[in-house]
Amino acid sequence: MQKELMTPAAILLGSVFIAAGLYLGLQRPPPPAPPSASVEASTARAGALPATAGARAPSLPVHHPASAGASPLTSELYKRVEGDAAKELEARRSLFVKQCWEPSLRKNPAPARARYIFNMTFDASGDEIARGISEVRGMDRPDAAQCLRMMPLGLVVSPPGTRVSVEVEMTLP
Repeated sequence: MQKELMTPAAILLGSVFIAAGLYLGLQRPPPPAPPSASVEASTARAGALPATAGARAPSLPVHHPASAGASPLTSELYKRVEGDAAKELEARRSLFVKQCWEPSLRKNPAPARARYIFNMTFDASGDEIARGISEVRGMDRPDAAQCLRMMPLGLVVSPPGTRVSVEVEMTLP
């Protein structure tokens, strides 16, 4: 191609790519609206709140141990469930050591101790419904942690009457 025709050809080719991108992009359905926008729209339609531009829907409360006094989950309830969970974990310590810690120690003697943070959620009746286990950096044994994660749920605390999530730290062995 001659030099004079390269610029118009590049513009034409770029325009074709942009047009194709726009066409294909407009063929997709729009993404779903965020929950806050749908709540705002439904309340505006119902006439419960006046519709104002840019108004945000109220956010749902999040239960955090540090802010437990400001939510239905009281600090006393959190501490009771946390204590019950710690007792349940301590009762299973020998099982954790036998099934997870000892095989890991045979493979590699260092570190001699490992610290884990158990994030557990209990339902209103006190049954464990979720668990996550985090390792503390510098005191970690990934194979033992994975073994602990594979253990079935089954801890039970006295019924809290509401769903409660707690964190309990445990050092093995």
